[in-house]
Amino acid sequence: METEVLPFEPTTGVPMIIYWLVSFLFCIILIDAKMMTRKVTIAIYLITIIGGGILLGGIPNAVVPIQQFLITLGVQGDLGYLLPAILVLGILLGSSLLVGRIFCGFACPLGALQELLSKINFKSDLKANKESKYRIEVSSQVPTLIRWGFFGVLLFLTLESIVILPVFNPMSGFSFFQTPFAPTVVIPFVGLIVVGITSVFLYRPWCRFLCPFGAGSSLCSQFAGTKYQRTDDCTECGACEEICPTQEASIDSKKAECYYCNRCVEVCPENAIVFNLG
Repeated sequence: METEVLPFEPTTGVPMIIYWLVSFLFCIILIDAKMMTRKVTIAIYLITIIGGGILLGGIPNAVVPIQQFLITLGVQGDLGYLLPAILVLGILLGSSLLVGRIFCGFACPLGALQELLSKINFKSDLKANKESKYRIEVSSQVPTLIRWGFFGVLLFLTLESIVILPVFNPMSGFSFFQTPFAPTVVIPFVGLIVVGITSVFLYRPWCRFLCPFGAGSSLCSQFAGTKYQRTDDCTECGACEEICPTQEASIDSKKAECYYCNRCVEVCPENAIVFNLG
């Protein structure tokens, strides 16, 4: 598949970093101050979807740097093109090393869309969650295996000079709202719709099962020094573990797939789950 190699444009990278830094600091402050209520999170999701998604065409798009890497590798392009992409990717993954997956949770338009739609069947109330009939739950190991397997397929095809990620990347589907008649956005836009519909029944299908950036961010988040933790007030009632859609609420969990959805905080009867910046 012939793919033209273009440099990672500052017009894409700079807005990504600015948007990310603003949302990053804002969300950390809200989480640390225990002000990330259900209404606040929904408002942030809507702002991210409308602002970064619809108005800006899918910014920040963390898949773009990886996409650039695969294109350059696949057609043996100029490696100098990769330096800006590596810088952006390094900043985003570095944030995962610090505080986990706040980027995926709040700044990514596709992540925000999936999270918002997931609330239809993945409730923050134990009783309502049990009564939800159309929810698909899978073992926590399954998404990880599928995602890394998919990433392996992408790399294998790239070595064969077949670069498929730019063809269907659903994050690029947000560009449909800027250029609805462009042929290159049709398939990604269809993918965006499919991911959105699936999110109603399966929690964050793109983030957990396919996203190549999600694979790297999940790996880094395991070593994050700051994440949700239980205090001594915890009575081990198990409510947080029952409500968590990614099965990451146990005491010994590394929180690799914690998207700060806040369900565990909302359901805890002792307010024993905190985000401690130290």
